[in-house]
Amino acid sequence: MTTDSAPPTGVTLGYYAVGFFDLLGQQDYLRAMKNLPTPGDTDAFAKLGDDLKNTHGAVKMMRQLFAKFFELYTPKPPDDPSLTLEERAVFVHDADEARLPTQGILGIFTSAGVTFLGSMLNGHPIRGGIDIGIGFEPDAGEIYGPALSRAYALESKIAQYPRVVVGEELVKWLTELGRQDVTDIFSRTSQNTANECLSCLTYDTDGVAIIDYLGPYFASLAAKAELDASPIHGAYETVKKFAARYKEEKNSQLAFRYASLRRYFEARMPLWQDHHGPKAES
Repeated sequence: MTTDSAPPTGVTLGYYAVGFFDLLGQQDYLRAMKNLPTPGDTDAFAKLGDDLKNTHGAVKMMRQLFAKFFELYTPKPPDDPSLTLEERAVFVHDADEARLPTQGILGIFTSAGVTFLGSMLNGHPIRGGIDIGIGFEPDAGEIYGPALSRAYALESKIAQYPRVVVGEELVKWLTELGRQDVTDIFSRTSQNTANECLSCLTYDTDGVAIIDYLGPYFASLAAKAELDASPIHGAYETVKKFAARYKEEKNSQLAFRYASLRRYFEARMPLWQDHHGPKAES
């Protein structure tokens, strides 16, 4: 999203949607990497390799997975049979992020959901926050400003356990776009996509909006693509292992958080039974 506001410093301010994601458990692996292995110590080298895989490797995988799915949401003609050839031509020639920011938001939401599940499947839980606000780019690919601050606050203060929280301002903006008057192909697409974005969300037990990565919207995408949902069931098994581990360790804080995550999975698993896999356990 862009704006033409340019302060005296020469920095161009704009409205940005920002996602801030934390790959949990990284500190434990990093603290374990205290010394370089002694030449010839194969066990030490093997452990170092595992630690690197669970730190840098996990971060790299998360970024690649997110980027792969986000690329699918570059502006493109909507799947709307009511569009005329002329409308499609206008869309192809004039579509960009400034006119259709909702497609970018949908890309963030769906990519966050897929990345969350993929990382969980591999034993690397994610906690995140997504919101909109003012920001600027001090360097290419770098965001600074209230937009980043809001997303970080959602991740660090509100999320609490592995989930991706969506800010109130972003939900409000999408809701308003979903109710706007339709005047052309762009406003129609923006309205439809805003409502599609809202379909990616649900409200958690504490009243905050979160990415509903196991909800009806994501289940319908999987069904349409005829995807095997075995990764969903694999991620569920990982969640159960985390919950059992922290309960056994009597880590009340983490045990409570992963019990909340397990309850979310079990409430949504019936949506995925037709995609193959074991039933959720009570």
